[in-house]
Amino acid sequence: MPRDPWSHAMMFLRATLFLDQPLKSKQLCTFVTILLVALIAGCKGTGQAIPEPLPADVLDEVPGRIPLNVFASLPLVRRMTLSPSGEHIASIQNTAAGKTYLVVTTYDGKDVRRLLASDNKRYSIRWCDWVNDERLLVGVGADDGWSNLRWTETRLFAMNRDGSNLKTNLIAPSRDHNFFAREYLPQLQDRVIGKLPGDNRSVLIALDLDHHTYPDVYKLDVYTGSRELIERSTYGMRYWMADRQGVVRLGTAVEGTIVHILVKPVGQDRWQTLRKYDALREPELTPLGFDEDPNILFVAQPLDGRTAVYSINLSEPHLPPILRASHATYDIEGGLIYSSWLKRVVGVHSRFDESAGLYWNPDAKELQTRVDLALPGRINDIQDSSRDGRRHIVVSSHATQPPQWYLFDEDLNRLTLMVDGYPKLVPKELVKPMPVTLKARDGTVLHGYVTRPTQERQHGPMVLFPHGGPASRDVLDFDYWTQFLVSRGWAVLQVNFRGSSGYGGEFLQAGFKRWGLDMQDDLTDAARYAIEQGIADPERICIVGGSYGGYAALMGVVKTPELFRCAVSFAGVSDLRALLTDKRQFLGYELGAERQLGAWWSDRDRLKATSPVNHADTIRTPLLIVHGAEDRVVPVEQSRAMVEALKDAGFTRLRYVELPDGDHHLSRQDDRVTFFREMERFLITHLDGAERSE
Repeated sequence: MPRDPWSHAMMFLRATLFLDQPLKSKQLCTFVTILLVALIAGCKGTGQAIPEPLPADVLDEVPGRIPLNVFASLPLVRRMTLSPSGEHIASIQNTAAGKTYLVVTTYDGKDVRRLLASDNKRYSIRWCDWVNDERLLVGVGADDGWSNLRWTETRLFAMNRDGSNLKTNLIAPSRDHNFFAREYLPQLQDRVIGKLPGDNRSVLIALDLDHHTYPDVYKLDVYTGSRELIERSTYGMRYWMADRQGVVRLGTAVEGTIVHILVKPVGQDRWQTLRKYDALREPELTPLGFDEDPNILFVAQPLDGRTAVYSINLSEPHLPPILRASHATYDIEGGLIYSSWLKRVVGVHSRFDESAGLYWNPDAKELQTRVDLALPGRINDIQDSSRDGRRHIVVSSHATQPPQWYLFDEDLNRLTLMVDGYPKLVPKELVKPMPVTLKARDGTVLHGYVTRPTQERQHGPMVLFPHGGPASRDVLDFDYWTQFLVSRGWAVLQVNFRGSSGYGGEFLQAGFKRWGLDMQDDLTDAARYAIEQGIADPERICIVGGSYGGYAALMGVVKTPELFRCAVSFAGVSDLRALLTDKRQFLGYELGAERQLGAWWSDRDRLKATSPVNHADTIRTPLLIVHGAEDRVVPVEQSRAMVEALKDAGFTRLRYVELPDGDHHLSRQDDRVTFFREMERFLITHLDGAERSE
């Protein structure tokens, strides 16, 4: 069953720190031409040089140990989708050489075609989807910037499944613009909000061609690029949603922290307010999508402190919402599951330790049960299906099983393994994490996982591994960082500190404006718990993290230097006020960065006190700092400033590596290999060696 195409239209209301649409966007008049050349010939990234390439690591040759490159390789598949008939499969695949391809094959794998290529430097293939059995849409991203402001541009390509009729200029400048804006091209051009039943040539797309950051909705011909205006962005609409019949029925406007959700009832032309609220002070309501009945809208809203999914009958607004899915421990955070053959929404995706979603439809639940019986002990996610429901794409994984992609053919009653995401990783050589529960110093209950090289081993070296986000959550699933660290003999402790998502609004909001304070104390308490339980040697603990986790690593050696023997920060934040300055230039600032961190001016004393860059003169713990020069989430200047501050303080126990083409997500294989090799050597030196911080 496919992921609902409209389910994430309102995810901006979640407590996320980083949004990527700037208030001003530099037009790229030659973008399509340059990008097409790049797709064919490859392109060369720019950025600050890193040190000379490291020699081959002899540690990779240790008998019986999984080579570093096996963990650092990109997974072979990132996305896979069935054509409506189920006869063809489109996928985004990575190669051992570090390139990414859009690949189309027949369902039996006999006819394979590579259509587009990316080197993941200045551009990337973001997603693909079928419009009909012949035509594919492809979302492509490329980095851009002006002065100190950087962002990502997206473009929309279309092509036939054999690679013919490639259209790279689907979105051309509008002829209706005034003289001064006639060549403006939107920054984001791949926001497809729906399809049109019975129309195999067109999709609905949101484009801010006429009023910057206020997109209108157009009907777009995916063969010619011609478009027809469907809905104007009245009332300051920024986000749109269409029903299953292809009618634009819902829009959302945001003014600071005030959210307006408007709907257009069936058969009416006037917009009506469904909900207006202050997202900082009132319970949130997040539209997820429509059922086949255009009067039925699914929404996410709180229930007993946890996010649950309800359905609302827009034709009878006086009736109370109907509860569809909830969980006693976790928020329901995913998108809707829509069954094309049952013609209805049948459930909702949400990641739990035991399943990938919840179903309320018995037929859909029965299908899921059959898949689970065929692949027991795993999380089996039915990610896409043919229109008739006879063929399905299943992604199957668990903590010691990297993702595998299967085709389930109901007519043949056969489940066929198509691609193993990490074919050289053998489940029996990986280690299953064990759930742990502990209490922070103020009594707050924290959940997490500990993964140990040998369960019987006591007081061994340990890595405290805080997740990024910080509005994210570690779950019981395959994690290539964790498995790599454990393979080298280090236990790994992951803890969902306050401010993590998934445990209800109160737990999430307990992290707001508490960076370096309660959130950091949770990590400290988790490390001490590991010592008390005999998991970690108190003299051999290192804190390692990326993004927010990188910030926590830096703050850890500032706040509790006696606890950590070393620290690794990948793409970490070091200066909270500088980060706020950067994020103020982007949409969603009030509900994103400011909501998380606080106000640049009125909270300045706290922000300065909890910024590691301002404490460089107190740091004595060995540090490895790595950052991508093309990071569009946490600017590379964050690590550069930290390194400069450390040098000014006379600190010498530092290794800084800058990845010239690196992004925030280690999307390039070369960058993953470089980072893992640097991290391995650093940890062997400081965590396994005799050296101890001063």
